[in-house]
Amino acid sequence: MVDQDAPDPQFDAVTARLLRREALRRAAEGLSTMTGPGLENALARISTEVTEEAVYKRAAAARPPGYADAAPDPKPTARQE
Repeated sequence: MVDQDAPDPQFDAVTARLLRREALRRAAEGLSTMTGPGLENALARISTEVTEEAVYKRAAAARPPGYADAAPDPKPTARQE
């Protein structure tokens, strides 16, 4: 009779490979703009960057003319995920 609890290295290797492949597929799907979620994520990142830049420009334009001598507020950095 075969011991059901005995480790099977070949089964473990195949299972690990399949799990890695599925994880990579899901990650690629999230980054791809050809899928709904991927496109939504890409558009959300672009929208966030554009909004941050617009807020910065509006704040810079609203400063009084003499304010230019002082150190300007740093421009927001792009978010990295």
